[in-house]
Amino acid sequence: MVRPLRKTKLDGTPYYRREAVETEIRELATLSVTELERRAARWPSTASGFVSPEALVYFVRNLPDGAHRDKLAEQLLGRVVRRIPRATDAGGHTESLTRMNIREDVVDRFLDLLLSDRDEYDDRLDYYEVNFNSAIAKARQDASNRHWKHENRSDELGSDEVGVSERVEAAVGDYDPFDADELDKKDYRLLLDDAIDSLPEFQRRIVEMWRQEIPIESKDPSVVTISKVLGKTEKTIRTHRDKAFASLRLRLERKGRM
Repeated sequence: MVRPLRKTKLDGTPYYRREAVETEIRELATLSVTELERRAARWPSTASGFVSPEALVYFVRNLPDGAHRDKLAEQLLGRVVRRIPRATDAGGHTESLTRMNIREDVVDRFLDLLLSDRDEYDDRLDYYEVNFNSAIAKARQDASNRHWKHENRSDELGSDEVGVSERVEAAVGDYDPFDADELDKKDYRLLLDDAIDSLPEFQRRIVEMWRQEIPIESKDPSVVTISKVLGKTEKTIRTHRDKAFASLRLRLERKGRM
C-alpha cells in the first residue's frame, strides 16, 4: 500500500497525489532495485520509462537507509538542479552571484527537508509529491525574493550575512574533508572530487580556494583572500564553507567513505 500524505490544506482536507502518480508508484514498487535505479536515471521526461519526480520523492522518503535509496536521492537532487536556471554563461563563467545564491539556496533548502524528513516525518515534503515542479518554482520564487532584496541593500546593512543552522553546525563539527590521512587514499580523492563538483557553484568555488589554502580573510591588504575574490564578507564565506562541508560529509557518508 502506498503511504498516504499527512499534510492538510487550510480547510482541513488532506493533500492527495495525482492518481497517475499513485499508479506509477505501485508499478515501480514491483521493479527490482537495479531496474528502478536505471529508470530513475532516465532523462529527459520524454524518455521511455521516465520516473516522475513526484514518484522519486516518494521512494527516497520511504525506502530504508542504504545504497539503493542514496542512488535515488542523487537522481532526485539532479532533478532539483535541472529546475533552476544556471548562473553561468556557456563558457562556465559566473554571470551573477545573486542568481548563484538563489540556485544554491533552493538546493540547500531541499536537502534540509530531506534530512529533516529522515529524522521525523516532515509534511513540508508532501507538496513535492503532489506537484514537484510547482514546489520547486515556489522555492525559487521565495529564494529570489530574499536574495534580490538583499542585492538592493547596502553593505552597511549586512545583507549577505546569513547564519548557520543548528543542523549544519552539528553536521560539520570538526569534520575536515581534506584530512591528510584520507587524501592519501586514491579512491577517497576521486569520491571527494566528485562530491565537490556536485556542490552549488558558490560553495564549490569556496571549497576549491580553501583546498588551495587561500585564506578567507587577512589583515594584510596585499594577500589574496576568498572574501576579496568572491566579494562577500568573512562571515558569509565561513557560513557557506560550513554548509559545503556538511554537504560533503553527507555525500561521502552515503558513499561509505566515513
